Amino acid sequence: MDEEMTDAVFWGVVKAVNRAEQEEKPLSTDVPNMLHRVFEADMRHLLGRQKLTTNLTCMQPALKGADCKASLTYVFDDAAHKDLPLMEGRRCEDGDCCDVCSRNIFPTFASEAEISLKTFPELAALTFNDLENVASATILQFVRLVERVRRMIAHEYGLPLWSILPLQAYSRKYVAGTTQKGGGGGEGSHVILHTDEATHSGYHYSSVMYLSTQGKDFEGGNFVFNDPAPKKGDPGYSEEKEDVSHLTLEEQMRRNGRKLTPFHPTRGSAVIFSSGWENMHEVEKITKGTRYAVPSFFTTCPVPEAHYDLMAVGKPKTIEDIAEDWLHLLLAHRNETPMESFGRVKELMMKWHHICTPLDQHLAPEFRG
Repeated sequence: MDEEMTDAVFWGVVKAVNRAEQEEKPLSTDVPNMLHRVFEADMRHLLGRQKLTTNLTCMQPALKGADCKASLTYVFDDAAHKDLPLMEGRRCEDGDCCDVCSRNIFPTFASEAEISLKTFPELAALTFNDLENVASATILQFVRLVERVRRMIAHEYGLPLWSILPLQAYSRKYVAGTTQKGGGGGEGSHVILHTDEATHSGYHYSSVMYLSTQGKDFEGGNFVFNDPAPKKGDPGYSEEKEDVSHLTLEEQMRRNGRKLTPFHPTRGSAVIFSSGWENMHEVEKITKGTRYAVPSFFTTCPVPEAHYDLMAVGKPKTIEDIAEDWLHLLLAHRNETPMESFGRVKELMMKWHHICTPLDQHLAPEFRG
């Protein structure tokens, strides 16, 4: 399918979902079947677009055991974070990451139509925990975009698709003049220097997709990779020193011994990167306007089989089961208590691969018939 046909199929799915809800009927099995085709086509289209890759040496804290736990203040302290002793290698706690680390920029990860806030207004502030009043079209489009990230991670890092699951994905806004420093999808003007795997040990691969453009929708707000400055003999080393005399003392301290690599967000672009200490990053303060973004975080930690056994309905065994999971986990538009919402989203994340791929892709190759 070309891109025009892919979008036509997607909107056909939206109509089928809305019709089933209006008529109070179960979802047709055509819904997951067509969505799987859309996801596969999206990936083929993305592979034909520009990608800018920087390969990196994987890094992890040099401290081990109790010493590492005792040093956790570095997670929320800019100075301590950048001065943390590091060594080569991936931590990837309890996961199955590859030994390749990188950062990848996609100037056109999504089209204007795919992220239009007129077409999908709830994309401005969306979490899977609160879907009661979110249009089915927006829910399906959000899943489509997150699944596109997941498939690109599998492709980029040579990992089996079934081994990668989202742990968290949401849209958030950064607003000039607000004081919260970030986290959890709340508003804030900036995000402090951090490493995703340090904030959550299960975060192994990360992405940020942008719904607004710097210089048009907001000012400031660069996404900045913050690396140690190259030493003599390293690639990129220069004897020439940057003139920082015009900068504030705070900014001079921030740059001391560091190499800052800013990314200027534009609508539809995305950054996908390994979540380890080789990719420390921050979001600079928004000085004007509002910056919308979709962060998502993925794990390679396997789901214990016992977790599926505890679900009211375990792994889907038929295409009808997959259709029912789409309805129950995403499209029911029901009022929920916080506990019900938490349980549903946890089940959604564990079943993500099962609802987003055909039945014949649900098992690792060695367990397939």
